[in-house]
Amino acid sequence: MRSANASHTVYSEVAVIHIQCINQGFLPTLGVNFLTLLYESIDADPNSALFFERIDGKVVGFVAGGRGMGSIYRQMLRRWPRLILTLLLAFLSPRKIKRIVEIIWFSRKQKPVPGCPRAELFSIAVLASARGTGVAQRLYQALAQRFAEDGEPAFCIVVGDALAPAHRFYQRMGAVPMAQISVHDGQGSTLYRHDLHVSS
Repeated sequence: MRSANASHTVYSEVAVIHIQCINQGFLPTLGVNFLTLLYESIDADPNSALFFERIDGKVVGFVAGGRGMGSIYRQMLRRWPRLILTLLLAFLSPRKIKRIVEIIWFSRKQKPVPGCPRAELFSIAVLASARGTGVAQRLYQALAQRFAEDGEPAFCIVVGDALAPAHRFYQRMGAVPMAQISVHDGQGSTLYRHDLHVSS
C-alpha cells in the first residue's frame, strides 16, 4: 500500500484503471491525460489522499478522497498549461462543457443534505484481475484510517444509482445511505455516510 508523492507513471496507471473500471461516469470521457493530471493534483493537495496497491510492480487498484474539490482545482490550475491541453477537445463539445460546469457547481455548493460529512471518498477502482484478493477492502480501510487520523468523524460517498456492485461494496464496508441526490440532470445518485471511530 503506497500513498503520496507518487510518480507520473503511477498517476497514469491510476488514470487508465479509472477509465477501465469507472467507465459509466463523465470523467473518463475527458481522457487519460486529464485524469493523470487530476490524480497528480489530488496527491499534491494536503487536504486529499491517494492510495494505491501494486502486484508484481503494476498498480492494480487505487482510492482517492479528501475534504472538498476546491483545493484540488487550485492544484490543477497551478499546472494550467497541461490543464488547457487536456481540455482542448472538451471545449469543442457543448455537452462536455455543460457537464464540467455541473461538476464544478456541485462541488462548490454546500453539502446537499444536513449532516453530510466534509470528507469524501472520490473514487475507488481495482482491476478485474485483482478482484477477490482484498485489494478494494484494504484501499477503502486505508482511506478511512487517514480520515480518522485527520480527526474526521465520518466521510461520505456519492454513488450513481445504476452502479449496483458499488452499492453492495460500500454497504458491506459499513457505509449507510443518507439521501438521494442528483449531480447531473436526470441522473440519480445515493449519498452514503461512513462513521469513523476517532480516538481522542
